[in-house]
Amino acid sequence: MNRSLVCLVILPFALAAATAAAQSTDSARTYLQRGNTAIFGGKHQEAVEQYARALRFDPNLSGAVYNTACAYSLMGRKKEAVKWLSRAVDLGNYMFDNDGDFDNIRGTREYAALRKRADKLLGAARAKPYPPVILAPAGDPGTPRPLLVALHGYGSNAEDFSRAFTWIPNRLGYIVCCPYGPEVMGMTSFSWGGTDDAERRVRETIADIRRRYAIDTTRIILAGFSQGGGYAYDLGLRLSGLFRGAIPMGAGWFDTTLAARIPEAARRGMRFVVMLGALEHEERQAVNRDAVRRLAAGDVAVSYTLYPGVGHALPEDRDFELERAIRWIERGRP
Repeated sequence: MNRSLVCLVILPFALAAATAAAQSTDSARTYLQRGNTAIFGGKHQEAVEQYARALRFDPNLSGAVYNTACAYSLMGRKKEAVKWLSRAVDLGNYMFDNDGDFDNIRGTREYAALRKRADKLLGAARAKPYPPVILAPAGDPGTPRPLLVALHGYGSNAEDFSRAFTWIPNRLGYIVCCPYGPEVMGMTSFSWGGTDDAERRVRETIADIRRRYAIDTTRIILAGFSQGGGYAYDLGLRLSGLFRGAIPMGAGWFDTTLAARIPEAARRGMRFVVMLGALEHEERQAVNRDAVRRLAAGDVAVSYTLYPGVGHALPEDRDFELERAIRWIERGRP
């Protein structure tokens, strides 16, 4: 049998399969984003429909499953809410009892049974290791590469979040590292906890990456969404000697006590690219306006974009916007 001929015949199918998988992932993320925008805007039925579209492409997209349960509960459709929450538990979401979205089903026997099951599963989940998701460009790992560290949102996870960055290594040459938040809330649900815990996890992750790859330490960027976006502000200022720039996306908080660190960040040439949906709640918009104002007043280079039609989600054209952000930060590199 001519093995080289067989390879040539198989390769197009392999490429087609890989392309189809990438397109499915991208489509799932697009509908997930639209669902997030709808649910945060109080359009719960529309959110359910968008999440259903996302799940056609990725049936195990835990964020879409969990938020579908939230939407049904908020609409008072208890039977559907319980069914989808049960599926969310199956997919690894165990800490949901503090979520006010479930107030409409909290008193049901079915909810109590789900909580009991989730509590048992949580102990086992916390005993597992969760290594970061690493996306590396092709080539020699000894060749110095820039590094993008990307922090997921509250209740999300590194694997899901990493899907937004799969194109970066081979297009921009960056190694992308998505660590898991140190607070385990389930097999697919994590939080960054307090500042000390978050900083420790990020420092440990970067140290581990540097042991495995050659990293250009003048080109390390920190990005994050939602809770991770808050820590992109926070750790970007605390560790301005470590990062070249930061990309807070959909951040919900900014620690004003860090104002004293802004002059040092400015001196080091730190640059911030802030992304926010125009349909975000006013409190979140106010937080980011205040952060941008403080950074700019302290002579830190900052770019701020408000995206029309977007709620608590990444921009719809996220690849373009992330590339724009990275290249803008790179332009300020000495």
